Amino acid sequence: MIKTSHQGIFYVVSKKTNKKTYYGRYTDLQGKQQKVNLGESLTIAVQKFKQIKSNNEIDSKFKSNVYGNKLANALSKTLFKTAFLEFERVEFKKWSKQEQQTKKSRFTKWILPKFGSMEIDKINYSDIQEFINDLDNKNSIGSIKCARKTQENIKSSIQSFFTFLKKEGILKRDNPAQHVTIKPYDNHVPMTLTVEQITLFYKNIFDIDITDLENRKKRLLLILMIHGRRWGEAVNLCWSEINFVANNYIIPAHKSKDKKTHSHQMTNFLRSEFLELQVLRGEDDFIFINPKTKTPYSTISKFFKSIKIASNVPLSFRCQDFRHVVGTVARNSLGLPLEDIRDVLGHGSVKTTEIYSDKDSHNSKIVIHKLFELFDL
Repeated sequence: MIKTSHQGIFYVVSKKTNKKTYYGRYTDLQGKQQKVNLGESLTIAVQKFKQIKSNNEIDSKFKSNVYGNKLANALSKTLFKTAFLEFERVEFKKWSKQEQQTKKSRFTKWILPKFGSMEIDKINYSDIQEFINDLDNKNSIGSIKCARKTQENIKSSIQSFFTFLKKEGILKRDNPAQHVTIKPYDNHVPMTLTVEQITLFYKNIFDIDITDLENRKKRLLLILMIHGRRWGEAVNLCWSEINFVANNYIIPAHKSKDKKTHSHQMTNFLRSEFLELQVLRGEDDFIFINPKTKTPYSTISKFFKSIKIASNVPLSFRCQDFRHVVGTVARNSLGLPLEDIRDVLGHGSVKTTEIYSDKDSHNSKIVIHKLFELFDL
């Protein structure tokens, strides 16, 4: 038996598997030393031993055999939140800091509140499927609790968690999340604006007379989305990701939806906008820092609304809809190849781009130039 840094916990190494098995030592009612098997995970062993000591305080009314039964029962129960500590300790080392934060947030916000206090062996397929189904229900204000993509990520995280437990020998049965499914949905959003409406809308964004620095930043955010960028990609863009020599900018993998790095060449207008704004830049690497919060903008809704009103565009038009304009017009009005449209929108697959009907970053510039020619911009 080899001591660990945790009082009362020891381990032995199997000659066959070379794995460690942890044991806890405690004193029973008769003052005799007893030994309990705590499994092959140190993190879980520590949690179990703490649970034993807190839940099974020595009481003179109990006999040693009764106390021993209580220990056995405590050891047979592994809570989801306890096993998650080991999952986090081992698996999180595989991921970047950004991925670690994202996955930790996913567990903290969605998964642990539901399953944290449940025993691993008592979580079944139906529990997980009902949980996912509930995420697709509408909340009190009529919106889906979380997006379909988020549902897929949550389901994937739960399945990965149970796969890890199976590898560790903690889960003795099939993965309860392997057959869980997400409700199918159609993510095609029809583009209802006419070319005339789009032309006026875009011109108003390009031609608006701006002297205020913050409104200049907000206009540049909209221009980036006219170029096919997602809100998150645009608002989190950094000066270090712009290359004025190569005349391009990149969306690094940790900021892109498909976890791939995308390079996009700048149009002349976009380049001039960046150069003008760079003269006024502060010390932050983020381009679009909100001076009030000292963080990237969370919304530009008031500024955006004023341009929609001036352009007679429905107020329901969202920043995300710029991408549908780019995709739909490029495909249906210009007949551009799906591969080119895929590159400008940063899709992981042409299959995603097909709703509008990383080969070369120049495709971004080609598509945008042709769109702007159509809109006479």
